[in-house]
Amino acid sequence: MKLVRTHRPGAPSDPDPPAELLALADSVKDPLVRQSGVTTTTDGRWALYVTVPRDTDVPIPSVEGQARGYPVVYEAEPEEPPIAGPAYPTASRRATRKRPDSK
Repeated sequence: MKLVRTHRPGAPSDPDPPAELLALADSVKDPLVRQSGVTTTTDGRWALYVTVPRDTDVPIPSVEGQARGYPVVYEAEPEEPPIAGPAYPTASRRATRKRPDSK
């Protein structure tokens, strides 16, 4: 299996992920797993999502064993952490906004 650089999930076949998969995402253990969560496969099946170092050989047997039959999507962790943008608009934008109670 090839390690993907950027996973492109498909539209989910069911609106909510299974509770068992959510619990699994919080408990998956392997020294190569940097992050875990849930996603969908490109065809919409709910899957375990893990990020691993770029040079990792996948699939990882211990992760596959913990997946309880769910597909596992492996993604290479980014070379650098993502940079977040500002949480609030700049002061100049804030000054031009009108409050709902102002006239």
